[in-house]
Amino acid sequence: MRSILPLSLVMGALAGLLVGGFLNVFNVPVMEWAIELEGAAASATGEVGGDATGFYGFLGSLGMQRIGLVLGLAVLGVIYGAVFTGIFNVVRQALPGWNIWTWAAIAGAACFWSISLFTQLKYPLNPPGVGEEASLLSRQGFQFLFILLSLAAVVAAGVAVRYIHESGWQGSQRKLGYIGIAAAYFVMAVIVFAAIPGSPDAIPDWIPDSLVIMFRTFSILGHLLLWMIIAFGVSGYTRYREKGISVAGGSESQRETAGASPR
Repeated sequence: MRSILPLSLVMGALAGLLVGGFLNVFNVPVMEWAIELEGAAASATGEVGGDATGFYGFLGSLGMQRIGLVLGLAVLGVIYGAVFTGIFNVVRQALPGWNIWTWAAIAGAACFWSISLFTQLKYPLNPPGVGEEASLLSRQGFQFLFILLSLAAVVAAGVAVRYIHESGWQGSQRKLGYIGIAAAYFVMAVIVFAAIPGSPDAIPDWIPDSLVIMFRTFSILGHLLLWMIIAFGVSGYTRYREKGISVAGGSESQRETAGASPR
């Protein structure tokens, strides 16, 4: 099998564009709602609400917020495509007898869990207006560290499964090995979740719970779509390309055989 990295990068960019359109329809109105509430809260407390709301209003009036979301997700999709390639290769080496659809599904699910869902459990995605600028760098630093460790735990589990298969473990020994890997991953996940500091910023009182729930739900659905489009887009196109090559090669060999046969 050829390297899927170029295909994963292209598919990641396309997935980012598609998910950007999805979030523009569903999540941007929630963000605009949060911005309006932030402006109203700033005006009510006499804080610098005029400049903030004016800035957000400028972005909204020119549509830059929506365009920036799509472009940002396209870049994120390229990064996710590179990550997916690495996890896909780990899964393929750990489960060599399986097919590309299963490899892609497992790799996509592993990426979604370790990078998106597990991270959101620790660092919930919040709408505009939540979070202090003073804690921004520390929050992002700890979140990045959390993602790296979460991803490393998934890779370690895949390498361990590959070791079990290559060592020829059978029967109860293999089952115990799988149980040990699952237990070790669980312990590692709990340690990482508990050891790394979470976000110190609370949800302001002026943001309703329904807004936060909608924002987080649409955001995580966007991540799920992004990973699944990459996974099944890569596997589907690879299968289509391999089938096309196989058909073309078969036709060519048939023509050569017919030409060589005596008349």
